[in-house]
Parts: sequence; C-alpha cells; structure tokens
Amino acid sequence: MERKWWKYFLKWSETEEFKEKLKTSKEIIKQALEEFNKPYVAFSGGKDSTALLHLVMQFDRSITVIHWDYGRYFIPRQVHKEILKIARLCGAENVVVLTSRLYDKFKENAKGILGKCFIGIEIPKLVKQGYDCCFLALRSEESVKRRERTKNYREFDGVGIWNVFPIRDWTWRDVWAYIVSNKIKYLKLYDKYAKLLGYDKARFVTLFDKEFSWLGNENVDKFLFWKLKNI
Repeated sequence: MERKWWKYFLKWSETEEFKEKLKTSKEIIKQALEEFNKPYVAFSGGKDSTALLHLVMQFDRSITVIHWDYGRYFIPRQVHKEILKIARLCGAENVVVLTSRLYDKFKENAKGILGKCFIGIEIPKLVKQGYDCCFLALRSEESVKRRERTKNYREFDGVGIWNVFPIRDWTWRDVWAYIVSNKIKYLKLYDKYAKLLGYDKARFVTLFDKEFSWLGNENVDKFLFWKLKNI
C-alpha cells in the first residue's frame, strides 16, 4: 500500500466515527458469543472477511473458521495459499476448508456450485454438527439488497443457523482503517486493484469468473492477473 493511503486510513482509524462503529461491532460479537452455543466465521479471504475474522479472533481464537474454496480455475493456488496464511496470521486456530469436485469437473464453466453444494449440502451438515451462528462480513454500503438483508444485524437462514453481521455499518474506509491500524496482512492483489480502480472499488470475489462478472472485475482480472489464468 502506498504511504499516502496508509497514512489516510491510519488517520481515519483515529476518528470518533470509526471508534464508535468498532465499539458497536465488538458489542454485537460479544452478545452473539454469549447467546449462541457453537458459532463459526465465514472467511473468503477478502478485505471485509479478513477484518471481521481478526476482530472475532480477539474474543476466541478457537472459534471455527470456514473457508469455501472455489477451486484452482477461479482461485489460483498461490492466491489460495495466501488466503489460508492470512487466516492463521489473524489468529485462527481451527480453519476448515470446504469445496466441491464439481469445480474440477466443469472447470471455467462451473456455475451455481456455491449455492448447490455449500448452502444446499454443507450448511445442513454444519447444523447437524451443532453450529447455530455464523459471523458474516456483509456491509450495507455494498448494495440495497445487502442493506435490507442486514438491517437487523442478523438473520435466520431457515435451516438452523443465525447469520450475524458485526460490520454491517462499516464503510470501505472503516475496513481499511481497521486493517491498517492493526497491521493486518491482506491479499496483495488488492493493491494492484486499487491502482486501477481505487481502494473504494477494489474487491475480491473470484478470479476469471463469468458468474461474478456483474461485479465488474472479470475484465480487470484478465488485465492484471493474466499470468494466473488456470494455474
């Protein structure tokens, strides 16, 4: 990260606005940990989930961290390795990686597998294992749909797990302020995205993924990370 941005985010972390949001987030996490018996953190490796993971780990490092792997055609293995390293650096002691063989079967044409396999198969398994709460790094700033979904700071998934949204009110500045002020490692590709898109629009979902092309990153991925294609 360029020093000018580092200084900007560090300065933002000193504002009362940020401190109040951080206090609220901690209260939400604390309440959920007191209320639910077996929570887990959903971790994608993106900046939002990285900030949330680090925040939750300050309460209990033994909490399960679940990462969904989209496979080598959408997440190059060196990027995936970096994601898991970041989880450990955030303090996670129990990281569970879930995926589907369908990613290797359909390769670049894989679609809808997250919904079919993770939401449709793995989450019911987690319920049977006793999990009753999931910390999710959704932010209302990202879309109208997410603002509506997160308005109560939690939702019931209809299967048996309550999704909790501790950083619901955070802006992109707040996320980066937390990362910078706590000296948290994050995916290196964000800095490359930021040079082209800005830190306000730099986001990480999957690479070279037509299913998520509506987010506007597919063409940028091909331009910035063409060497990672299908590695």
